[in-house]
This record gives sequence, structure tokens and C-alpha cells, in this order.
Amino acid sequence: MNILKLEGLSPELFMLVGPLAMNPKVLKANNNYPFKTTERFEWYIAMEDGSVVGFVPVEKKSSAFVINNYYVQDDNEKILKALLKAVEPKDNLQAVVQTKHEEIFAKCNFCIEHRWTNYLKMTYHTNNNE
Repeated sequence: MNILKLEGLSPELFMLVGPLAMNPKVLKANNNYPFKTTERFEWYIAMEDGSVVGFVPVEKKSSAFVINNYYVQDDNEKILKALLKAVEPKDNLQAVVQTKHEEIFAKCNFCIEHRWTNYLKMTYHTNNNE
């Protein structure tokens, strides 16, 4: 698996992610919430055999970096862990996480800050054992 890092308005980003972002099955996996990007985003894209198998957009906000509206084919733990490991910077990194992915994010040093019905707000914490 190869992880690409692309700027939020990169033409390559649209070519790679566009077919997934408009796919009804992918949108359903994202609770029918549309994917979005601006110049404030960096995207981490997992590639296997020339195909996109997952992506994690990270938005730079005034006080934090925020992961939101990510996608991983078949909710594959290995792919999601690889994407989360690739995300930089880790300081002030937060994530809006689907509840079904809570365990995977927790294994990657994210801790729950707030719980909603379908989502969690999680924050990355440095593990001294790394």
C-alpha cells in the first residue's frame, strides 16, 4: 500500500477521489454526508494496485488540525491505521469519528473528548512508547 499526500485543490486529488466521493455506496458509508475540500485541506490517500482504497482529509483550522469525512474501503482496519499513521502534524490533531471506528482510532492513540449518537470527537495524544 502506498499513501499519497495531496493539497486540497490539487487536480490529481479530484481525479483520484472524485469517483469515490460521488459514489452512492461511498456516500452511504459516510452517512450520506458529502465530502468537501478547500485550500486549507491536505488529503492522505491510500492506493493499492493503482486504485484508491481510502482517504483521510485533514483541515487546518485556527486552533487545530481536524480529520472529518474520511473513507476506507470495507472499513478495513489496516488501511485506516496506515492512513492515520501518515497524517502530520500530530500536534493539535482532532477527529470526528464514526462510532464504528472508535476502536481503530483508539489503537492509534486517539482519546474520546465528546460522544454524539453516530460520531465521536477524538483527540490524538502522544504515546511515550512510540
